[in-house]
Amino acid sequence: MKNIIIRIIISIVVILVISACSKDEEESTTITYTCTGSSSGSGPTIGGVTLKEATYTSGSNSLTFVNSTSANSVYSGQSPFCYTINLTSTTASMYKTNSANTGNATIAGGQAYPAYDNVTAYYTIMANSVLNTTYHMYIYADNDSSFYLNAWGHSSKSAADSDIYMTDSAYTKQ
Repeated sequence: MKNIIIRIIISIVVILVISACSKDEEESTTITYTCTGSSSGSGPTIGGVTLKEATYTSGSNSLTFVNSTSANSVYSGQSPFCYTINLTSTTASMYKTNSANTGNATIAGGQAYPAYDNVTAYYTIMANSVLNTTYHMYIYADNDSSFYLNAWGHSSKSAADSDIYMTDSAYTKQ
């Protein structure tokens, strides 16, 4: 009798676990958006630097340039979303971190700020029509394998203009 009760309890637990697992799987359906379009041979050109059609990462964030006007973005491990890139000739002076502490940046009054370099960054808008989102930022490219953003996700140009620092880590080509 004792064995029958134990078997019944084990059966009930197994049934509950299986039904809970199948319910979680049904509720966690993920929609993945990817850029469509053909290769242009390169990513966007920022100043005199043309980025490659490749994946660039910074921590858990990544941008994969599909061509010069679109990129798949993965932010903090979320599903990828396709963004169109509108890079303008509008520039601003920004501060970019310089781990060698040999920078040329100066702050008010001409005081040297050696942990940063003054760089010329280009204003860009990234938009996703499916999500109905538009992000404003400035981008600076070190070379064709590395670039910086002054943050991801500013909601307006004025917010991007007021953030004069590039992110601490470069997005680097993988």
